[in-house]
Amino acid sequence: MKQPTVRGLTLSVCLVATLCTALLTLLSFDPKAVAVEQTRQSTVRVHRQIPKEPGGFTQGLEVRKGIIYESVGLRGASQMRLVDLKSGKVTKRRDLDQKYFAEGSTIMANGQILQMTWQEQIAIRRDPKTLAEKGTFTYEGEGWGICNSQALKALVHSDGSSTLRFRDPKTFKETGRLTVKRFDGSEVTQLNELECEGTSVFANLWTSSEIVEINGKTGTILRSIDASSLAPKSGAPDDVLNGIAALGKGRYLLTGKRWPNYYEVSFADITKS
Repeated sequence: MKQPTVRGLTLSVCLVATLCTALLTLLSFDPKAVAVEQTRQSTVRVHRQIPKEPGGFTQGLEVRKGIIYESVGLRGASQMRLVDLKSGKVTKRRDLDQKYFAEGSTIMANGQILQMTWQEQIAIRRDPKTLAEKGTFTYEGEGWGICNSQALKALVHSDGSSTLRFRDPKTFKETGRLTVKRFDGSEVTQLNELECEGTSVFANLWTSSEIVEINGKTGTILRSIDASSLAPKSGAPDDVLNGIAALGKGRYLLTGKRWPNYYEVSFADITKS
């Protein structure tokens, strides 16, 4: 019998090691680990509805201490509003110049309201009580949504594409970008109004009843939320879901453009049989 050469022996050892590694991988396979790498599917559970002033073309929504801060769009009708969370009554409003089309809004670390504009490349800083203008930031491209993430240490800005832009909270200078994708690698476009909660970014998808929860560090969509049960049967093509604000303890405030109500909801995962 021919004795194995040193080279042949080395090759045999490598093959055995490779097979052992593959076997250990199979034995340690955990189906539950794979399940984590899939998008959670959720729906909305309504806990309360609040009447909304008719006609407001909602673009941005934020809630602090019982007050809804609502940015309302359309040229010639754009406003910033303060709304009582219990009654839905508008307690204060500021009209924008007719050249502006207001978009998303958020509350910055210094307490000021930041209100985006669609194509005018101006973000307006406002006093949270009087809504008076306190200054502006400028930026390139379009403004759709904006949210303030203390966890990510950035303002997060959407422009209708699949890209989230990160901005310095003090200077508004762009510090980075993230492409939003589903687990299959497909990009998700039409990112619109945003809400930051921890390291997650929730986004309305324009013309859709879907809200997506995005990992703010990787861009991966963690959860898809179906809010179609809330949509009014108006038939208007732009009368769609737009507006999400975190209320804490797993509750959120949702509404849409020209919708008759705000909805306090929680998200319930859809279980597969």
